[in-house]
Amino acid sequence: MIVREAKIADAPAIARVNLDTWRTAYRKIVPTDYLAQQSYEKAESRWQEILVNVKNTGVFVCVAENESGEIVGFAAGGCERTGKYIYKGELFAIYILEEYQRQGIGRQLVRTVATKLAELSLNSMLVWVLGDNPAYRFYEFLGGEKVDEQQTSRAGVALKEIAYGWKDIAVLINTAL
Repeated sequence: MIVREAKIADAPAIARVNLDTWRTAYRKIVPTDYLAQQSYEKAESRWQEILVNVKNTGVFVCVAENESGEIVGFAAGGCERTGKYIYKGELFAIYILEEYQRQGIGRQLVRTVATKLAELSLNSMLVWVLGDNPAYRFYEFLGGEKVDEQQTSRAGVALKEIAYGWKDIAVLINTAL
């Protein structure tokens, strides 16, 4: 498995991983018709814009490739968006195709994001996860502390989001392998 910085040309593959993972991870959380309405074209356009503007926005994206060079996961991070928390960095997104989960790829991607944040002198990190998403256990396993909850909605369904934080991301850099 190779983890590398994303390129603009990766936008279609990132969009595919993003939507396919959404559809599997959230199928029992978000209405299926809402998930079905999400298009690869719109997702690709959104990721293309993000990747084109990386230098202007401070957002960075890394991808995980399998042995065949296929992108099977990605993560995005940058400065914490609200300024409301003590955490300076944020893991905005991390998605791994279902068939590649539980193989250490998530830990590699988190370590890569934490390393990039540290290079930017952002030595703490926050991540938001839907409360009904079993992935919250992953963040707890990595030592994340539950720091906040908020309500959001998707397709008219009220959802709880939980924030996990790391006051010192050195623990992620040194142990998230």
